[in-house]
Amino acid sequence: MAKIILSDREVGLIKGLIQHRALNDQQVLAIFSFLDRNFNHREIGAIRKGTKPRYVNIAAASIPGVDTLLYQYSKLAALAEQLGFYTTTYAEAQVRKAVEIFKTAVLVYNNNILSTRSETFIVLSIIAWTYLLHARLIGEGVTPVFKNADGTTVLVDGQEKLWELGYCIERLEANLSAGEKANLKYLIAIRNAIEHRSAEDINDALQAKIQANALNFLKYVKEKFGNKYDFSHDLAFAIQLQALTLQSANALKGTAPVAKAVAAVNALLEGPMTQAEFNDPAYSFRVYVVPKVVNNAKKADQAVIYSPVGSDVEVAIKLVERPKYRMREAIKKLLDDDGLTVSNHAFQQAWKLNDLKNPAKGLAIQLGGQWFWYQEGIDKIREIVTA
Repeated sequence: MAKIILSDREVGLIKGLIQHRALNDQQVLAIFSFLDRNFNHREIGAIRKGTKPRYVNIAAASIPGVDTLLYQYSKLAALAEQLGFYTTTYAEAQVRKAVEIFKTAVLVYNNNILSTRSETFIVLSIIAWTYLLHARLIGEGVTPVFKNADGTTVLVDGQEKLWELGYCIERLEANLSAGEKANLKYLIAIRNAIEHRSAEDINDALQAKIQANALNFLKYVKEKFGNKYDFSHDLAFAIQLQALTLQSANALKGTAPVAKAVAAVNALLEGPMTQAEFNDPAYSFRVYVVPKVVNNAKKADQAVIYSPVGSDVEVAIKLVERPKYRMREAIKKLLDDDGLTVSNHAFQQAWKLNDLKNPAKGLAIQLGGQWFWYQEGIDKIREIVTA
C-alpha cells in the first residue's frame, strides 16, 4: 500500500479537531483512517506537536469547518450502526426507529397535496415520540412497563403493556421542558378529538404547534442521544411555485372559522394558560414573514425574512396564530408599551361602544369562556382612548 500523504485541508481539520474539540490522537485517527486508507497514529502526533516542517504553517480549520466535518462523520457512525458493524442496544434501535418515523411524518406534512397531512403527522409524531421517550427512560434506568399491584407485569395479548406517550411525558426522567410537555399534550388531545369524527380541514390551525413539535423533537434527540441522530440537513426545502411578494394580501390567520375539534382543544388547554406558557416557542412556534429592504441592488430587489413574534417589524405579510392577551394583560401592555393608564371600565366601554368583540372583526376571540385580545384589538383600544 502506498504511503498516505495528508492534504493541507486534512491537516487543517486535524488541527481544528485538536484545538477546538480537544480530541486525542486515537479519536482523530478514527475519523481519517479506514481499511483502504490506513496511516500510523504517530502522524497525528506530529501534527499536534508541529515536529514536521510541512505541518507547521498550515492553519487550523475554523469551528464551523470542524462542526461540518463532525456532522458528516456522525452520518457514517449512524450508518455503521444500521449496517451492524457493532452491536446496538434495544434503546439505540428505538431511537433510530423514532427518527425514521419522524422524518416520514415531516415528509408527509410537507406534501401540500394531502388534505390530511396534519392528521398523519400527528399520528406518526406520537409514535416517534413514544419510541424516543421509551429509549430515554430505559437509559435512565426506568422500565416503561405497566405493573400490577403485586409487582407483576401487565400483559396485553401476551405482551408487556408499555407506557403510552401521555404517561411518559410526566416522568421527571424524560427531562422535558414545560413547553415541550404542553405541545405534546396538545397534539395528543387533537389526536383523540379527531380520531373517529373529524371531517374538517385542520392544517392552518395546527401549523404553529406542528412546527414547534418538529423543532422540539430534533433538539431532544440531539441533546439526549447525540449528533449522529441529527437529521436537520436530510430534509430539503419545499419548492415554492407561487411567489411570496409584497403585493400579497395581508392574510391574518385566526380570522377564519376554526375546526370544531381544534376549537374544543384550544378552549380546554389554552384557556387556563398564562401568557408566558402560551407564547413559549416550544409549545407553539409562530413567525411573521416580513419584507427586508436591501440597499445593494446587486443582492436583491425584494426579499423576505422570518422574524419571531414580537419583533419590531413594519409590515407583516403573513401572521400565524397571533398572540392572545387577557384584558388585564392588554391593559398592562398599553401601560408598558405606550405609557397609557387605562382603567378596566374605560377598556370595557371602548370595546362595547365599538363592537370590538364582533368575531367578524378578528380583534378578539373567546376561549374556554374567557375573552382574549389580539394585538390588533389592543391597537384599536389605544386609538379609541387617545382620540
